[in-house]
Amino acid sequence: MYQLLILLLLFNLSVFTWNVVLSPDASDVHPALVEPDIPALELRHDVENVVYSSNSAGTQSSCYTIGPYNSERAAQLVGGKVRGFGLAVQVRAMRSMETLNFLVYIPPLAGYEEAEKVAKDIAGFDVQDVLIINEGPYRNAISLGFFNNLNKAKRHAEYIRYLGYDAHYTEQQAAREVFWLDYDEPFGSNAPVQTWSAAIDATSEVQRIPRACKS
Repeated sequence: MYQLLILLLLFNLSVFTWNVVLSPDASDVHPALVEPDIPALELRHDVENVVYSSNSAGTQSSCYTIGPYNSERAAQLVGGKVRGFGLAVQVRAMRSMETLNFLVYIPPLAGYEEAEKVAKDIAGFDVQDVLIINEGPYRNAISLGFFNNLNKAKRHAEYIRYLGYDAHYTEQQAAREVFWLDYDEPFGSNAPVQTWSAAIDATSEVQRIPRACKS
């Protein structure tokens, strides 16, 4: 067995020596760089020019809507800044409902006398701003105050219910006209529209919203 292993090793060594050292074509064999029917690759040195011309041929943009502005004058002034920056812009008016405050109240009662009695009872618990409404859809209802914060209105209504009265709260709204700006901004221009908005009209709490660009 040992002699057989020695013979196999000697045979493999002989074959390796012939292929690598003694073969007459061993030093002349090189792998083909290209196939006969396939053209070779060429290294381009004008890549930057190609990329630049490709981008300039079709510059893409992001489109935004910013607002709402409380006055048309503020929207027009900001729009002028955007146009001066070289961007297309359009001022758009829109009617929206504005929350004025929140009313806490007891729904209309059967008559004024009953409403007066309930109002006196509630005032006895040191509740402020108790008022009987004399006209309109809330006639003979009891107003328990206006609040500019929803959580405060909820807490006050809960306290009145704790006293044993059927208190509710409702949002008081009014229609108003606000203004928005639609503008297109090429990638990389970064127009400081929100900064201009804050400088021109600090009373408008604007937000920038992405929108679909018109084709």
